Amino acid sequence: MLRDFSSYEIEDFAFDETFQHWVLEPDSPHREFWEKYIASHPQQTDKLLAARALVVELKNNPASATDNDLAPVIWRNIQARIIPVRRIGWQPWGRWQVAASVSLLLLLGAGLWWQFNQSTTNPSLVLSKFSTNERLLEEVNRTENTIRIHLHDGTVVSLAKDSRLTYPRTFDGRQRVVYLSGEAFFEVTKNPDQPFLVYANETVTKVLGTSFRIKAYANAPKVVVAVRTGRVSVFARNDFESSPATTQPNGVVLTPNQQAVFSRQEAQLQKTLVEQPVLLATPAEQPSFNFDNTPIGAVFAVLEKAYGVDIVYDETLFASRTLTVSLEDESLYEKLDVICKTVGVSYQIIDTQVIIERKNNGNP
Repeated sequence: MLRDFSSYEIEDFAFDETFQHWVLEPDSPHREFWEKYIASHPQQTDKLLAARALVVELKNNPASATDNDLAPVIWRNIQARIIPVRRIGWQPWGRWQVAASVSLLLLLGAGLWWQFNQSTTNPSLVLSKFSTNERLLEEVNRTENTIRIHLHDGTVVSLAKDSRLTYPRTFDGRQRVVYLSGEAFFEVTKNPDQPFLVYANETVTKVLGTSFRIKAYANAPKVVVAVRTGRVSVFARNDFESSPATTQPNGVVLTPNQQAVFSRQEAQLQKTLVEQPVLLATPAEQPSFNFDNTPIGAVFAVLEKAYGVDIVYDETLFASRTLTVSLEDESLYEKLDVICKTVGVSYQIIDTQVIIERKNNGNP
């Protein structure tokens, strides 16, 4: 479907046959296209939501309704279901006149009602996940600063610049579902009975209660999910949505200082360490990194516990080696650089493990 939708208005989307099928048919062959289009064109979200509401309204209203009566009904329902909260630092679009004229409603009504009444399929959820009765809120951050959004369940989302979060006013279903385009840090209120799901481009992140960051800009080649606390499951969206309800979809489980990187071109998830691992203990519980004639194995053990990482090495290489050095201010990777340089070894990150290796040009 190689078409340019950049100039489409609400009624243009609503009258598009593939868009109608996507809205009304959960198993529509056009589903993948429209979900990818939404993910890659966040600036069109408002129009797409309004068009979706228009399609549903025309489906649900009887054909006997007069045009003059139907127009305000459609507009009131769209207003009730799509509530842009604010666009920080950005002038919001003006109110759209969904039924600009009686002739437009006649055109939409004649074409859409005929198609809608041929099918008994229930309308799909807004953006595939929101119910038709939920009120959607939206935040768009156009400032240079991060803004904090407080969700109904107590979850706090720190939304970065040039990012958009779409979410329901209340979480009433079996899951708490939000949509992200851009970057945000989530501090999710724990609720084992109501998992929290973040849809971001081609990924789905599922948690019960934890803190993590997602980078999922529309034009970026990768989606990155990095965990600060707790456990997070990350899935490719296609795998998540196509997996039977009784089966756990294929994905990766992340713990603190781990991240999942989804390559959008290759459609693959890779698990690794975050770029800057942080100390996991509270300030009062943090260990000392002042080592005085300390066995190398004990040094590695301190780092493993402090950062929650797994350091793999051959113990025979360091059987009688000790280390005297102060590493209080360095990052994890800087600490590893100093240690490896001092004892004559090297390291590399494979998946989420730090692998200590003998240098090719000599022994430790």
